[in-house]
Amino acid sequence: MLVSTEPGGLGNRIKSWVSARRLDPDARVFWSATANMPAAFSELFANDCAIDQLPRDATEHCSWRLAILPEDVATLPEGFAVAGAGRHPLVRRVGKLWWNFRGRPNDRYRYMVLPKRFSRQSMRPDGRNIDFEYGRIPEQLRNVYVPLFSEVTVQPEIIEAIDAWEGSRFDDDIVGVQVRTWRDDPRRHRKHHRPAVGRLKQLLNSVASDRRFFVVSDDDDVVPWLASLVGQNRVIAFPRETRRLASWQSSQGMVEDLIDMVLLSRANELFASYLSTFSETAWWLGGARARVSVF
Repeated sequence: MLVSTEPGGLGNRIKSWVSARRLDPDARVFWSATANMPAAFSELFANDCAIDQLPRDATEHCSWRLAILPEDVATLPEGFAVAGAGRHPLVRRVGKLWWNFRGRPNDRYRYMVLPKRFSRQSMRPDGRNIDFEYGRIPEQLRNVYVPLFSEVTVQPEIIEAIDAWEGSRFDDDIVGVQVRTWRDDPRRHRKHHRPAVGRLKQLLNSVASDRRFFVVSDDDDVVPWLASLVGQNRVIAFPRETRRLASWQSSQGMVEDLIDMVLLSRANELFASYLSTFSETAWWLGGARARVSVF
């Protein structure tokens, strides 16, 4: 029996579950309760695949990365991944500078905002990973994963709450904005969020003044801050009962995080925080069709 046992946050767990389903259509999910995941699987999803205990003879799939199989190698050139690829950050920084100097002749560094190297345990030595690569991902692989993500079934009462609120608030021009401030990790906050603020402002200013933004974040101050930049009438957000800052502390907070993720998946354009699996998972749940700009 193959069992997804990823213990990370919501996006990480969904990606691991989907990957396990690709490896084995009968894969199960061991959705452990942790300090950052108080909600049970059944509180969020209606799929009948969760198990309460991990069998001794189970094969564990514990990775937030989307699985790359042998048959995918021909589709992905060596060194394909840019976000978290295996080369030294200095080499990658020089590579991006050279790419900019040449006038950006391809999409090689399209989503690489800052050099970042993941641990060797999580990345492929040949750089054939597709995580955070969005529109760069070959269509063949998108066609593999989109149906698997579509099988993720959110509990009906959650979907009802989403549909009731969304109503006429969303239109084809709505822009989904996901701001991951990494407020729970001072190092990542300094390294990833602070340098990205300027890029986010540029993206907001590039949008026509009659378009609105649906905003999700891990920080309660982000929605009013964005409203102060673009105007209160252009910013909408789901009226949560729990604080974004403490969403991981209660089951209801996780339900509302999932609501935010599903609503984000319905936007045709996304402004996504660099290296956040929250917006990445939303993109996949939306059919991998939205235009993405990473900041």
